[in-house]
Amino acid sequence: MALAMAYAIAYARKASSQLQRFIVYLLLSMMNSMLIGPLFYYMFKISIVRAAEVSAFAMMIEVIPFLGKFLSDVMNERSGSKTFLYIYTGIFVILDEIIMSLDFNLISGLQNSLNLYSVIYSLSSYWFVFPMAFEMFLSAFLLRKDINKFMIIVFSVQAAVMLLMPVIFSGFWVPVSIYLSGAIMTGFFIYMFEHLYRKQSISSSSGRYIIWLLTGYSLMMGSIFLWQYNGSLILISISMIIYMSIYLNGILRYSFNDKKFFWIANRRWSLIYMIMVFVSEFFMGATFDAQYYGATPFISSMNLAAVSGTFYNIMASSLYDFIAFFGITALSTWFLIMMGIEMGSLVVFRLKSAHPENRIRLILMLCAYAIYSVLIPSFIIPNNSKIPFIGWSMGIGSGGPVAPDLIIPIVLTYVISGLLSFFFGSRQMCSVFCTAPVMYQGTFYDSMKKFNRSGKISKSITLSNRSGKLIYRIISLMVYSSIGMAAVISFLDSIHATSLYIYGTDPEYMLYIFYFGVLWYLVFITMPVLGSYACINTGYCHWGNFNRFISRFGFFRLKVKDPSACLTCKTKDCATACPVGNHEMPGSFIKNGYYKDSRCIGIGDCLEACPNDNIFFYDVRQYLRKKITKNENLDATK
Repeated sequence: MALAMAYAIAYARKASSQLQRFIVYLLLSMMNSMLIGPLFYYMFKISIVRAAEVSAFAMMIEVIPFLGKFLSDVMNERSGSKTFLYIYTGIFVILDEIIMSLDFNLISGLQNSLNLYSVIYSLSSYWFVFPMAFEMFLSAFLLRKDINKFMIIVFSVQAAVMLLMPVIFSGFWVPVSIYLSGAIMTGFFIYMFEHLYRKQSISSSSGRYIIWLLTGYSLMMGSIFLWQYNGSLILISISMIIYMSIYLNGILRYSFNDKKFFWIANRRWSLIYMIMVFVSEFFMGATFDAQYYGATPFISSMNLAAVSGTFYNIMASSLYDFIAFFGITALSTWFLIMMGIEMGSLVVFRLKSAHPENRIRLILMLCAYAIYSVLIPSFIIPNNSKIPFIGWSMGIGSGGPVAPDLIIPIVLTYVISGLLSFFFGSRQMCSVFCTAPVMYQGTFYDSMKKFNRSGKISKSITLSNRSGKLIYRIISLMVYSSIGMAAVISFLDSIHATSLYIYGTDPEYMLYIFYFGVLWYLVFITMPVLGSYACINTGYCHWGNFNRFISRFGFFRLKVKDPSACLTCKTKDCATACPVGNHEMPGSFIKNGYYKDSRCIGIGDCLEACPNDNIFFYDVRQYLRKKITKNENLDATK
């Protein structure tokens, strides 16, 4: 039956004549009627003869209208639209699968009645999932010559994820299916990012389908998370129907070889794509965490508030729960591991073409992410709030309230990080230790810096014009004020002078969750609107602001070997390549021989873009080398 339906799907896509369409109607109607008879036999305890009669009657009812339409179209020489064929095929494929699943569950004794629960149960059983996945694999294989390679891979991944639905497994195989399906999707995201980066364009129908696929996958992962928590199968059943409907709609209707568009020039599509990728990753990370820690302990650790009482209380508690759930999940161990593998792979792809100096920084950045952001705080020193520079993430504090015994670690955190910025520039934080550079500097995401100058908002923020500077000042002032006030309240709470908590959560910790678990990701996924590195250009990251301020007085700067080369340079690629908008570089190079600005965080794109290989980093290393060798003319080439 699954083989026949896969063939019907492929034949429906190719059907060009009325006869071919009628064959599809006939094939699907026959299968439907063959399945209805056994359903009546087991549900209503009728005889085999009566069951055969039910099947024959059902087939007659279903086929006769289409036979009449076929004869009418043939006699009137009308080709007609294929829309009805596609809708009919999609509905009957899913309907036949549902009935077949009910039949097998009844035969095997897994169900003994027909009601809403039995239908929901049948949709989440292997009798539904396995045939569906098989049909997806096989129909894509049958149509491999009519669909481009990229979409064949997309369909195959979609089928593999369907095949690994955890609700159809038990025991040891449940976590295996969750982690394996997540690994497949993570690998697929990497492939998709790199494909878009290399090709720079995508067909219109492929672009639409990718958005729908990510929507369906997000719903599916969200429903799995809910199932892990309370065992509900309703949303999973609905999500699988939607997931399969997306597949059928795409493989039947879309050409995938139509007009292409450059995604980097399409802000709307890129924004929707970024949002849906993140939503998919978010629920995938939540599912991993729920599987690893247990769904109930994971939710309990969030200290969510009860949603009840007056309208104001309901709204306030709902907002708090959203921020807590969103932020804690986005800062959780398995979410960071998944994002590190995904984004880190794109950085590895970039290493091959990176400037030698930049290659070293990128490797240090990957190591810092793995060790500093994941390994140490999650697996080696879970309670690290008293350790300077480790336990106080982003300079706010992820370990708890600002208590008296934690004042020294907090102060030392600023001292240590400040000294590193003084010696090596703020790149030690904004381009190495922070999690942001791993996400910004992979091949695909680095290419999105082209949005920096293509939109009114992103251009204003990146180039720091009058309105951009005003935005920076207002936001940075608000951030510093909020962090300062929250720190004072947190300290007073810790010494029991006050008792001001947000639904039992320390205000400084809550602010950390909001700024770096919620707001940071909102800034990141809106790159097509706000531009790349909006965390720097909007001034919302106080930790980056602090390190950039210290860097102004330190050794770090960009220098050139020959200022005259900049004078004759016609392209000024260094300025256009900078993702944070340091467009004043060429003028400063010509005038001073170096460039120093608080917004320069040593990303190194200017080094790679310079057509004369003229730019190099200068920091305490070069300073000491000159002092030791007493050679004032020593530069990066020596």
